[in-house]
Amino acid sequence: MPEGRLKDAKVGKGSKVGSNMTLYRNDNFTEAYPAGGVTLPVGSVLHVGVSVEESETERFVVVLEDCYATQSPDPEDIMRYYIIQNKCPTEFRQVRVEESGSSLRARFSALLFLYQGDYRDVFLHCRLSLCDQRSSSCTPVCLKRKYRSVTPSVPLEPLTIGPITWSQNED
Repeated sequence: MPEGRLKDAKVGKGSKVGSNMTLYRNDNFTEAYPAGGVTLPVGSVLHVGVSVEESETERFVVVLEDCYATQSPDPEDIMRYYIIQNKCPTEFRQVRVEESGSSLRARFSALLFLYQGDYRDVFLHCRLSLCDQRSSSCTPVCLKRKYRSVTPSVPLEPLTIGPITWSQNED
């Protein structure tokens, strides 16, 4: 069976507020993978959660702006495979946003297709923003990949997790 591995997991930290991103074992986001070696079958669904530590919990919520995969740990890498772009899933059949714009956490599940059958390391990056729910509705409304309204928000530093190392066994 083809397998992948998550090794030396890297959790990004934002500069103005504390934030982190976690890869989970299950679709109810209750069992986090530990940092270090984790084996994943190629083609398995990735369950990703992000959270932000903010003192004004009643006022601000976190919004997933863009989430994408690269083959380097650099969130500025120009070779990107977008999972979420402009607050909306790029492929509704392969990406499900479970929560965004309703609390200080956001969650999504995605089935990643590998770059042209390439099994090199993959890093996941997410750009987040804090939205003031007192002044506007912060929950994205996505219809056929188009985000329908603009809300005032504060961008946060990008988060990165990885690498996810893909390999294929010859069985």
